[in-house]
Amino acid sequence: MKIPSTINDLTEAQKTLLPTEEDIVFYETYGWYASPIILSDKLIEEGIIGANEFYKGKRDFQLKSNDGIADEVHDPLSSIRNNEFITLQKKELQNIGFHPLISAIAAKLARTDEIKLFADSLVNKLPTKPTSKGVVGWHSDKAYWPTCTSNKMLTAWIPLQDCTEDMGPLMHIDKSSQWKDEKELKTFFSFNNQDLEKFETYLKEHKPAYKTSFMSLKKGQVSFHNCNTIHSSYPNVSTKERLALAIHLQDANNKYQKVYKDNGEQIVIGYDKICAKDSLGNPDYSDPNLFPVLYSERI
Repeated sequence: MKIPSTINDLTEAQKTLLPTEEDIVFYETYGWYASPIILSDKLIEEGIIGANEFYKGKRDFQLKSNDGIADEVHDPLSSIRNNEFITLQKKELQNIGFHPLISAIAAKLARTDEIKLFADSLVNKLPTKPTSKGVVGWHSDKAYWPTCTSNKMLTAWIPLQDCTEDMGPLMHIDKSSQWKDEKELKTFFSFNNQDLEKFETYLKEHKPAYKTSFMSLKKGQVSFHNCNTIHSSYPNVSTKERLALAIHLQDANNKYQKVYKDNGEQIVIGYDKICAKDSLGNPDYSDPNLFPVLYSERI
């Protein structure tokens, strides 16, 4: 696939699917935006085939290293499978994740002239089993990216089937991207924390006006959320697998920054170990092998 894409790579029909100024203001206010149907059935069906091939061990491209990258062997007792940097390993999922309309929408929402990949995840939420709840805990993506300078980074969430509420779709807390940094609140943030109710009780006490929005989307729709938007998902209590691709995206201004824990220890995220280094020896978040430019208005 040709990357980076530009506005000229979109058809006139696709350009009509870009967010309006009103949509962008909604995104900036609420922290999320759900697109109309922008991906074809054929593209998604090919993506499902690619995902199943990936689970069987087939790779079209090889990462130079998987140090710090989730590439889990399936645990039959688990209700969630999570694998990272799938778009750099399987062509069918790259065709979805690098779709020019997705990155063009992201650029509009972030009000940026360039979009780069930062990471991605293929998350397969299996029908819930007695041994596992299949919960994704309340968290913000930025909490896992403290070394990133930008607060305009965003995620495109792409379900590969109709995603009804009983399948455990993504759920956002409206306007949470505008909440200030509150240490007490952050103690509850964890992708792996199964206790959604405890966090919700905290919210009722400290954020009584909070509201949530389920991303119950049709196949071909994509939802986008800001890196500071707090989100989670309930278990999949349907009889079908809930397969979704999350594409984490950088705006043009994102850079690496050194950050430290309270004890003075420097924080190193997984991607810092495998990306190229800049002239100062710091992780280079513009490394084209790991963080390719997907969309640019500078060309």
